Amino acid sequence: MKFNFKNKNVFISGGTHGIGLACAIKFASMGANIISFSRDKKKIFQTQKKLKKYKVKLLIYQGDILDENFIDKFSMNVIKKFKKIDILIHNVGGGGRWGQKEFLKSENHTWVDVYNKNNYGLINFTRAFLPGMIRKRWGRVICIGSTSGIEAKLDDRPWFNSAKASQRAIIKSLSKKEYASKNITFNLISPGPIMIKDTGWDSFKKTNFKEYKKFVDTNIPLKKIGTPEDVANLCLFISSNYASYINGSNFVIDGGMTSNI
Repeated sequence: MKFNFKNKNVFISGGTHGIGLACAIKFASMGANIISFSRDKKKIFQTQKKLKKYKVKLLIYQGDILDENFIDKFSMNVIKKFKKIDILIHNVGGGGRWGQKEFLKSENHTWVDVYNKNNYGLINFTRAFLPGMIRKRWGRVICIGSTSGIEAKLDDRPWFNSAKASQRAIIKSLSKKEYASKNITFNLISPGPIMIKDTGWDSFKKTNFKEYKKFVDTNIPLKKIGTPEDVANLCLFISSNYASYINGSNFVIDGGMTSNI
């Protein structure tokens, strides 16, 4: 099975770290042009440096998913420069540890903030780039969700479960619309634990290896934490013509952990 995304325009929200960066590298290595953004100037520079060797077109701006003005202006700039986006990967998310651990002590704005963090980009970037997909009668919209949108673990916070479940609902609803008849598919990927440098699992492993190993051995049948590349490989397949009949699906990629929740 060979993938070729030469001259395809791939938009990846949060494409300078973790899963987003792994996707950017994979698609660029297959000839795709990469469009993304990040709040971190240093990560933008590092990502540009990593992707330049593939000799594809790059556009990576500094911006925040929660900044409405940035989203609107950036979307217009992307369309002006690239005319269309072929593949949209909504990767930005988070907020799983925002707010108070105790439900009764949490403030209402936490629910709104976490929802927007996970869904604002999905809604608005899809709205911006879907018309181009319709004109070309081809497109892929992929959302990176979480197993927390399917099942709630004991220590999950309800606003995070709710925000991730909303991603699933949005993708499912869009997959039922008339866009599918124009070869545009909408799918969700729900990762479980993924090892990303300088984030939660990496910190857990470094600070309490014994408990980390106990969690992995007890909860994950494959006895290991996933990698960003595991998710990026699935994104490649879903974006390819090999997956042209896959629409409205939710792919769980968690080493079998969900069955133990």
